[in-house]
Amino acid sequence: MPFAYFERLTRRQQSIYLKSDGLTTMHLPAAPGLRPLVGELERALESGERPMTESAGQLLAAALARALGAPAVRVKVLAARPHARWGELHGLYETGERGAPPLITLWMRTAQQKRIVAFRTFLRTLLHELGHHLDYTLLRLGDSFHTQGFYQRESHLFHQLVTDGGKHMASIEEQMARMERTADDFAAAIKGVPDAALSKRPDEKNWSAREVVCHIRDTEESFMMRFQSVMAMDEPKFLPVEPDRWAADRQYLRNDVNEALAAFRTRRKECLAYLRGLKPDQWQRGGIHATRGRMTVKDFVELMAWHDDNHLDQLKRALAGKA
Repeated sequence: MPFAYFERLTRRQQSIYLKSDGLTTMHLPAAPGLRPLVGELERALESGERPMTESAGQLLAAALARALGAPAVRVKVLAARPHARWGELHGLYETGERGAPPLITLWMRTAQQKRIVAFRTFLRTLLHELGHHLDYTLLRLGDSFHTQGFYQRESHLFHQLVTDGGKHMASIEEQMARMERTADDFAAAIKGVPDAALSKRPDEKNWSAREVVCHIRDTEESFMMRFQSVMAMDEPKFLPVEPDRWAADRQYLRNDVNEALAAFRTRRKECLAYLRGLKPDQWQRGGIHATRGRMTVKDFVELMAWHDDNHLDQLKRALAGKA
């Protein structure tokens, strides 16, 4: 189903939109050979060094473009994300001017707290902007819209590079099985850790393990509310969440981590039970995400599974004293 803005497009744009929506994969046979470059980018980002991150991002983008048969693209990495009432800007793609290659700009720190962006989020942003480049130069669509197909192509590239996706990309059942393990994974990660260590931030801007657990507790409630809204209304619009504001307003550092994890475990069980009770057609109902456009229930489940992995990594890094 096209996103809401489809009706405002010209006939030519609608034709491009529908072509994009119908292309759901971006096969990358060279993925195994590119994974070392993904590792280099992760290490560069974790170092907090902007020039190193830019260099690693450029190497990966160039290798991806070559592997896919697309023209070269430049990568520029800047510090803190620009932001406004609509949220934060993660990345930007600009077509080349006067013979210069197109440019992908990425920001490596969050707008408010200036934290280093989680690696998987950063990689997703790089692949997202590369997706626009491929729309223009490889698929020759003539324009690049945020269609469902666009997001599926982005996810396909990501899973081939990071999780050996390809034809074996996680099914709904596998994603939900992963979500069922999350509370146990977090419990194992914090087992025996002194209370002081749970509250220790790796630096002044990045969350402690305690804050990460409180975050997944609160976002679980948010996900459930979105599912209920999608079932009760037609195409509801969702406001962006403000995790850093939640952390401050709800005083995460004063929360009991075991109580927070227990609350998450309860909410996750309720959420999974709700999802397993849905009929097949209900999985295609959706709403409008503030930055991702239209998302179905199925898309939200994929996001939740990724969100679990992302914050489990963040929690482990915090306990190891790494941003």
